[in-house]
Amino acid sequence: MNKAIKLLILVMVLALNNKAQVSTSDIHRVGLVVDQDYFMKFVKPSLNRDLNYTMGAALPAFQYSKMAEKGWVYAPHRFLSKIFLGKSYKNHELVDAGIFLANTTFTPDYLGNLTDPGSLYKRNNDRPFASLNFIGTSVGLANATGDGLFTLSLNVGAIGLNVSNWVQTTIHEGRKGSPIPYGWEDQISIGGEPTVLLAGKKDWLLLGKADGRGYFQLSSNAELRAGYYTSTGIGLNTRIGLLDTRNWMVNTLPLGNATKRLATQKNLSELYLMGGVKANAWIYNALLMGQFKANKYEMSFSELRKGTLDWNIGVGGKIPFSTKKALRLSAMAVGRSPEFKTVSEFERWHSWVNLQAYYEW
Repeated sequence: MNKAIKLLILVMVLALNNKAQVSTSDIHRVGLVVDQDYFMKFVKPSLNRDLNYTMGAALPAFQYSKMAEKGWVYAPHRFLSKIFLGKSYKNHELVDAGIFLANTTFTPDYLGNLTDPGSLYKRNNDRPFASLNFIGTSVGLANATGDGLFTLSLNVGAIGLNVSNWVQTTIHEGRKGSPIPYGWEDQISIGGEPTVLLAGKKDWLLLGKADGRGYFQLSSNAELRAGYYTSTGIGLNTRIGLLDTRNWMVNTLPLGNATKRLATQKNLSELYLMGGVKANAWIYNALLMGQFKANKYEMSFSELRKGTLDWNIGVGGKIPFSTKKALRLSAMAVGRSPEFKTVSEFERWHSWVNLQAYYEW
C-alpha cells in the first residue's frame, strides 16, 4: 500500500512539473471520494449488507486541466482523444484532467464460515471475493458551444492484492457481532495480477443552459470500456435546484467527476437534487470472471448477465469563498441490478452510499 501511494505521488509530481503557465481561468480541485454500503443502514438497516460492490475510495482525487497539455503521463490520452474525435478534435477545449489512487472491493453475501456445511454451495453460486487497486487518470474535452464533453480515462492497477482483505477484516473485527470475512484467501487473482482499463465517454447537455444561473439540466451520455471491464453504457443525468450551469459536466456516478475552466469571474453557489440512470451491456468482467490466473471460484461467460442497470439519486452543493475558491459536497444513494445469474437466491440488487468532497481554488 505504501509503495502504491509513493507511486501516485511520483506520477502527480511529474505531471505537475510538465504543466504550462497557470491561467487565472483554471480551476484546481483536490478531494476525497468514498463508496460505502454501511451508510445505507441510516436509510434502512437491512440495506447495510456486505455483498456485491461493498466499498471503494479515491484518495487523493486531484484535478487541474493544465496537467494534460504537456508531459508523458497524459500523452496516451491526447493521442487516443485525437483518434476518437478525429477532425473535430481541433474544435474541442481541454477542460479537465484528473489523477487519483483508488480501491474498490467486491464480496459475496456469504462472507465465510468454517463450520457451515453449506459453505461450498454458497461459494459456488455467489460472486467471488475480488478487489481492485489502481491509479486512474482522465482527460475531458468540451466542444466549442460548451454543451458536449468527451472524456478519456485510463486506469492502471492490480487485481487480487490484500488491501481490501485487511480493511474489511479490520472493520468487522472492530464491530461486535459482525461476521469475519473468511473467503479472501480465494479472491480473484489472489496474490496480485496487473490490469488495465481504457474508457471513452461522451456527454451531451440536452436541456438547460450551459453558462450562468439555472434551475434544471438534463444530460445524456454514452460510454465504451475495454480492459478489466469490457462493456458499453448509455445513461441520463439530471440536476434540479440552484445551479451554476457550467457544472453540468460534473458526473453524478461514483468515482467519476469533472472540473471546468471558468468562463467568467462569477463563482455561483449551488444547492440541488441530482439523479441518474445508466443501462450497461457486458462482454467481460474480470472481477467476476478472473483474468489469467486460475481461480478456485469464478463466473463463466454464460453466468455473466449481459445487461445491467445503475441508478443514483442524491443532493449536492457548492459553497463559494471567492471568485475561484469553493467547497463542493455531494451525497448519493447508488444502486445496481444483478450482475450474474446462477441460483435465484444469490441474484440481487445492491445499493450503497457515495460521498464526495472537493476543495477548489
